[in-house]
Amino acid sequence: MSYTCSTCDDSFKSAAGVTQHVALHHNTCAVCDDSFDETDELREHIHATH
Repeated sequence: MSYTCSTCDDSFKSAAGVTQHVALHHNTCAVCDDSFDETDELREHIHATH
């Protein structure tokens, strides 16, 4: 089964993968719901915190 992003149609093997991906479109962390102004800030947060 594959999961598809409703924003850009990218496909993922897991629901968790698409959830994390969709959060990037909104610059919001899928784990803790913190919001960021820039996608790079979100990526740094995910790598450092989760």
